[in-house]
Amino acid sequence: MNHYAEAGMCLAHAASLVAEYLRMLESKPYMPDGCVALQKISMNLLEESAVSDDVVSPGDEGICTGKYFTENGFIGLMEQAAVFLTHAHMYEAVNNIYHVLTPIYEANRDFKKLSQVHSKLHEYFNRILIQGNKRLFGTYFRVGFYGTKFDELDGQEFIYKEPGITKLAEIASRLESFYIDIFGKSQVEMIKDSNDVNRASLDLANKK
Repeated sequence: MNHYAEAGMCLAHAASLVAEYLRMLESKPYMPDGCVALQKISMNLLEESAVSDDVVSPGDEGICTGKYFTENGFIGLMEQAAVFLTHAHMYEAVNNIYHVLTPIYEANRDFKKLSQVHSKLHEYFNRILIQGNKRLFGTYFRVGFYGTKFDELDGQEFIYKEPGITKLAEIASRLESFYIDIFGKSQVEMIKDSNDVNRASLDLANKK
């Protein structure tokens, strides 16, 4: 299974962190004003906002000295994020990435990049029109583990990614069969709704 969407968002988070650093270092009119300028890509990027008490200063020795903490580094992270999100068919997010990059290309008079970007966006918008709501994205399920048999997993919840056509019944059956093989049928109870789990209502006494 590919993880293009996750890889693209990881790079977007990295780019947001760099944007915050560059904003503190020197404000340029064509550069994004920190991660807030990237929030249309994903609201989660606001997590990189440099507002906490432990924010470092750009002048601190050894801090933010890598090659990515430059204008070119920021561009590279954003362009690679666009590549991964394109593979994930997330064309709207790609458009938002190029919306941030276009003023930089214009300021640098990089007409080759501008030509390429507009050509790509033309293609991606046409794909949206042609595919409509037929695009298949990943399907995500919340999976929680309850009971001492799970050891350190007891009480933990995780997000499972499955192919876009996966149904709840399918992943539930697969997980149930897997843990029945390990613990035995009498020791496994599957909850198949999305409500918050009330541990007090679970029959954990007989499943230790």
